[in-house]
Amino acid sequence: MHEPRQLKLERRSLHSNVMTAFAWIKAKLRSYQSKRVAGITVRYMFPAMLGTILLLSASSMSGVGQSYVYLTSNASTIAVGEIVSVVVGVSAHTPINAVDITLDFPADKVEVFSVDRGQSVLTIWTQEPVITNNSVKLTGGTFKRGFIGQHQIATVKFRTKATGQYSMTAEKITFVAGDGAGTPVIASKKPTNSVALFNFDETTSAEQIKIAIARGMTTDVNQDGQVTLQDISAFMGAWNNQSQVFDFNNDGKMTFKDFSILLADFFRQ
Repeated sequence: MHEPRQLKLERRSLHSNVMTAFAWIKAKLRSYQSKRVAGITVRYMFPAMLGTILLLSASSMSGVGQSYVYLTSNASTIAVGEIVSVVVGVSAHTPINAVDITLDFPADKVEVFSVDRGQSVLTIWTQEPVITNNSVKLTGGTFKRGFIGQHQIATVKFRTKATGQYSMTAEKITFVAGDGAGTPVIASKKPTNSVALFNFDETTSAEQIKIAIARGMTTDVNQDGQVTLQDISAFMGAWNNQSQVFDFNNDGKMTFKDFSILLADFFRQ
């Protein structure tokens, strides 16, 4: 079976950004050769990182992909009474042309305001979104033989009702392959199947909000549920073309400190 063209392009982009990361780390090695970080000489630390990343890049290039649901929100802390938007998306490693996804949410914290399908990859909705007291069911497909890569299914807007921490989770996920035979595609369970949010009002302390914001920070750049070489690649791509700012230490800048935090989480797994 031939590898889909989009996956080939993603692998080439990953390889290019990894090579850029190598060059960047080498430059930092020359710059920081005489310095020490937390008692460890940088001249020994960087070659170790380079060797490890090289080995991991080889396995990443040949790894088998997974299909999964991801949830993202336009805010992690929301004032009670305000609207928060949650994007329900699918990352497909093989062509998928039909999905059935149920988004669960706590009825005591939020209520559905609307479901926007304007940017959806789906062109056929077998039924209108089914909204209950604590869930939204999204069911549909495409005319084509399927989509591959990351695509939006719908944006669900919620009105917040009460203060507190809570999660929304994608459950009862079904994917069908675009092979004309209705072959099921395994939906991998990932941390990206859920999104954590925090509602506040005038009685909520600044410390509570600060903790909630800290919990929402992540070095999982591509939101696939783990910190991998692909996150490093995405970070370096953003660094080169200045398309995004990944500020992991919340200092308002994208610097080598942020890259160090990303690497620390990468090697911790």
